[in-house]
Amino acid sequence: MTAAYIDTSVVMRIVLGQPEPLKEWNNLDLGISNELLRVECFRTLDRMWRQQTLNDAQLEQKRSDVETIVSHIEIVPFSKRIFDIAAQAFPTVIATLDALHLATAILYRSSQQLDERPIVMATHDRALAKAATALHFEVIGA
Repeated sequence: MTAAYIDTSVVMRIVLGQPEPLKEWNNLDLGISNELLRVECFRTLDRMWRQQTLNDAQLEQKRSDVETIVSHIEIVPFSKRIFDIAAQAFPTVIATLDALHLATAILYRSSQQLDERPIVMATHDRALAKAATALHFEVIGA
């Protein structure tokens, strides 16, 4: 069984039909993310619509596609602990939203029992992948 923290870049590559989507996508047994996932996806789609990269019908279809994917992912609600972890120093440079994703994965991993499957980081974002690797996550997709 494979459990993966799903970064927004993974979902958007699938929704937008971009090249090289996560090859392990169909083999994941459990996807985990935080509340940012849906917001980041919708902000990207809105930006594309406003830049006229997507028309109205495409926007609605892509939003529906995001909702379908998100409905199959365990969404971890934000907590003070996640924000505290994200505010700490990381071993590499990482942006704020990526720090929140990584902090959620760290917190989720720390709640796992020793006999449970380890959580991997699924991302196409090189900076997030580098930070996750430095924190001993197996990274897929980067």
